[in-house]
Amino acid sequence: MANPEFFKANFDLLAVDGCIGDPNGEYAYGYLRVSGDDQADEGRSGLPRQIAHLHEAGCKHGYKIPWEFVFADDYTGFEFEGRPQLKELRRELHSPNRRAKAVVMEHLDRLSRNADWHQGFLLDEMNRLGVASVFWKEFYSRIERVVLGAIAQEGMEAEKQRMMEGNLHKARSGRVTARVPAYGYRLVDANGNESPLAKKETYYGIYEEEAIIIRLIFRRIIAGDAMRKIALDLEMSGIKPPKQYKHWEQTQIRLFIKSEVYKGELYAHRWLHTVLQKPSKDGFSTRPVKCKIERPREEWILIPVPAIISSEEWDAANRMLEQNQKMARRNAKEPYLLTGLVRCAHCGYTYVGTSKRYGKNGELRKNPYRGYRCPYTGIRPKYVPTSDECKNSHVPCTVLDTAVWNIVCQALLEPKMLIDALDGDATSEHNRQLEAQIAFLERELSGKDKDDEKLLRAYMAGAFDEHEYAARRRLLKEEATRLNEELVRLRGDVLSPQQLAERKTAITTMSAQLRAQNIPIDPPFDLKQRIIKLVVDEITLDVGSGWLRVDGAIRGTFPIETTPADMGLMHRSARNSRERSGCLWRG
Repeated sequence: MANPEFFKANFDLLAVDGCIGDPNGEYAYGYLRVSGDDQADEGRSGLPRQIAHLHEAGCKHGYKIPWEFVFADDYTGFEFEGRPQLKELRRELHSPNRRAKAVVMEHLDRLSRNADWHQGFLLDEMNRLGVASVFWKEFYSRIERVVLGAIAQEGMEAEKQRMMEGNLHKARSGRVTARVPAYGYRLVDANGNESPLAKKETYYGIYEEEAIIIRLIFRRIIAGDAMRKIALDLEMSGIKPPKQYKHWEQTQIRLFIKSEVYKGELYAHRWLHTVLQKPSKDGFSTRPVKCKIERPREEWILIPVPAIISSEEWDAANRMLEQNQKMARRNAKEPYLLTGLVRCAHCGYTYVGTSKRYGKNGELRKNPYRGYRCPYTGIRPKYVPTSDECKNSHVPCTVLDTAVWNIVCQALLEPKMLIDALDGDATSEHNRQLEAQIAFLERELSGKDKDDEKLLRAYMAGAFDEHEYAARRRLLKEEATRLNEELVRLRGDVLSPQQLAERKTAITTMSAQLRAQNIPIDPPFDLKQRIIKLVVDEITLDVGSGWLRVDGAIRGTFPIETTPADMGLMHRSARNSRERSGCLWRG
């Protein structure tokens, strides 16, 4: 959230000439961190308290903070890299047009509650940039900062543990742990009433207005109706979809059918939220991705809730889903060279791969069709205005893959542009930030070795006994281990000089092969896909007008060269798609 209006009234109460703090002081930034809008009320980390403390700190140290210099994050968890406003503040601090030389905060844990290295890194970064870090609750030494940080982190971990234990206790007592009830249900108290106790006691009661829709969906699936047809009928009937959706979609229908809650079985402690390292867009580095993993079934906690449909109906509907999936002709899981890169020039949707192995009469084709199509008419059918409908058609893989690969090959013949793009990645802000974090962690680890030596000398001098020495050394080693694990992760993400040299070598080698053979080479599929992802960020496609626009290391607009046979296949594919979807588009 960027300067949210919901707490500006608290700011204005203290402001003089649009600034809090000392009206005659130097300009400074203000940083606040909250857990959500509900913390605008009083509380230790509530916004009124934080704003008042920033005002006091500004008056004490001679700083004034205008409203436009305030940065505030909410619902951000515990990782500093995931906070958009802190990211904006750090970008501002690195800017040559920086408007202030100080950042005022309430407390160290508002900056970060991770004492392992986040706090130290952020403070060190401000110090290197010549920016003063000013706290309402001050600390006077590195040791005190470490102690305060450790207390904040222990509080964070304890808070997370208390929340988890509270939810487990709640689930084992038969109460619902979900904050928002599932579609078809409402939160009630122990007596089944929607009283003020409902949010605390959290039991499920059937919400008949929505439960009718759930029963209808299950009956139609059992009868053999398609999920897309059910979603379309619900949309055209004017029935409101679940709150988090704007339209009824077949994905919702599938989630309803797969959910055991509708047969009276709600499971708590089912999902583990974690962070996994997944490949980045360039195909070389990795990036942290928040995801949820299903725990072993024996760890789930069953919470009985009122059933909207019977177990027999639930089983029958899920058997029908499985049968439909087995028989669906679209489920050939084949790789596509440009997966995730192609975007429709008309509607903005990402193209998807499609294959057709059967003809009109259900006969297996000798030469199956493989291509890309815009999913617009399948995702947004009749309830979208006619004027907004997408006019893009199918395009065969042989046409689009060949066109893009030829563009890449042409660029590889003159590799200077690609090498310049690689140099740009190596000197990018993101890469510089990773290098700065790595350098800080390396310094911290070096300091841990020195701390270990000091600890040994203190023990040899009789400052404490062997038990206290062992305990302190264990804590020191555990912290060093955590720092080393983080260092390994960051080194895997950064584009190092060695990796840069290897990628440049791969491009120049490929370029030399192309020039020597004087024909486009055809490397293995995986290598070809990796090369394309290295130099192409996005492809915008207009099939009807016969052009594509490439963005990334390669940039430009290029024609799509097609043969008459290709054009005929594209038009037939588009016509067949319109006939199946029943859309209003006319070619």
